[in-house]
Amino acid sequence: MTTHDSTGSRAHHVPRKGPNRLLGLIWAGFASAAVVGALIVPAHILVQGVLGPLGVPSFDRHYGTFARALSDPLVKIYLLVLFACSFYMLAFRVWYVVRELGVPSKLGVGVVSFGLSGAGLVIAGYLLFTGP
Repeated sequence: MTTHDSTGSRAHHVPRKGPNRLLGLIWAGFASAAVVGALIVPAHILVQGVLGPLGVPSFDRHYGTFARALSDPLVKIYLLVLFACSFYMLAFRVWYVVRELGVPSKLGVGVVSFGLSGAGLVIAGYLLFTGP
């Protein structure tokens, strides 16, 4: 949107005020990671921590059953989604706390926290898909 001054000449470009779309996308990512995490973390705890010791087949602390479970590509994808949700939630919470504390260089903290989250996810994916 351009404006005209009293002489009729063009003035500088004035951006319209509106919602911060980037912040909205970050919040949407946080909400979706929270929902997916809220669904799969209790299921993981139920299978791994409750049903496994009761005798239901699941991977446990023994190498043979753990390696056999990790050989299934669906288990690898499931664990990668679990790690992605956890890393994103941690990065968002660190970024949000730093933002609320009023620390200068909020963008730098956001880039570092989300960057470390992405790097952790890449490393976890590499270790999952190159492992047993």
